[in-house]
Amino acid sequence: MLKRDQGVVLPTSVRVPGFRVELEGTVFRLEATGSWTVHEAANLDSALKRLQVPIPPTPDFTGEVDVSSIAELDTAGAWLLQRTADRWRTKGLATTFSGATRDFAILIEEVERRSEQERPQTKSEGGFSRFLVDASRTMSGVWQDARMLTAFLGAVTDTFGRIIMQPSRFRMLSFIHHVDHAGLRAVAIISLICLLIGAVVMQQAAVQLQAFGAEIFSVNMLGILALREVGVLLTAIMVAGRSASAFTAEIGSMKMREEIDAMRTLGIDPMETLVAPRILALIVALPLLTFIGDMMCLVGGGMMAIAYLGLDIATYVDVLHSVVDFRHFMAGMVKAPFAALIIGLVGCLEGLKVEGSADSLGFHVTSAVVKAIFLVIVFDAIFAMFLSAIGI
Repeated sequence: MLKRDQGVVLPTSVRVPGFRVELEGTVFRLEATGSWTVHEAANLDSALKRLQVPIPPTPDFTGEVDVSSIAELDTAGAWLLQRTADRWRTKGLATTFSGATRDFAILIEEVERRSEQERPQTKSEGGFSRFLVDASRTMSGVWQDARMLTAFLGAVTDTFGRIIMQPSRFRMLSFIHHVDHAGLRAVAIISLICLLIGAVVMQQAAVQLQAFGAEIFSVNMLGILALREVGVLLTAIMVAGRSASAFTAEIGSMKMREEIDAMRTLGIDPMETLVAPRILALIVALPLLTFIGDMMCLVGGGMMAIAYLGLDIATYVDVLHSVVDFRHFMAGMVKAPFAALIIGLVGCLEGLKVEGSADSLGFHVTSAVVKAIFLVIVFDAIFAMFLSAIGI
């Protein structure tokens, strides 16, 4: 805010703003008085809108905005004065400013200069154009993510090679800690989810096959589906939601606090200290969790078979034994280490991509969960089709 006598000050009191218009000879004069600041802008704006613009009867008439009685002026007030002068000029009344101090004149001239600048024209795009732009941006992002993930896989492989050549570099305590957090503490939730899904699959299969008198074959479907797909996929998705987000949050928080830079300064390799133990812990924990998930799917299906189909435990186990082959079990278990590798790579990479803000951390945590689940599902689909194609 500019004050007539003291320059830029903080306001302590606000004078009553106002103005009056008078005709002196051939000059229409608007004399502004009081305080023209943002605090009074609303009242001034409504009063100026009600002001009738003088229409010059002859070209000899001119307009003048007298600011000699203004005590305080800021950008809002200068803009209102400039807008009034522009309205008078559009009516054919050549209007000038008078009575301005040096500071007031600079402010009014700057507002006028900024007002005359043309705003950049925004090009409106059609729906199809926006779709093409979004699709192109998405494909470009997918390609960049694929490149970064591949490069990160190479860096992790190199780290594992160094650890194999020098076992003393392996962080056993960190590895056990992450096996506990990613594996042992996930047993309860994965068991519950797989138990419920196994029961639902069995119930729905029995309902659909009952119309053909073949409800006993719902046990066959459950056994094969649970061991080949449901157990490993549900477990991987749950671990992706828990561990990928945890890895990103932990490493990202360290990145925000510059702890990773401090580790490099001290000669500590973050790949060996932070990344390798987490990925190895997942590779060990996820197959074990998958086995538990498979068993709980079968237990849930068995509970529903006993309650819904009237089978006893011995009959249910005999039917499973006659249908389920070891290859079905291995078809699901062989996917688990690869799914664990994907989850670990995505979670750690997104954590290392975090920048120095909480918004960046939240974005990359969300991105890690979405990417990990998406890649796990894509990998499972490709692997399932490949195993079917080779007869496994």
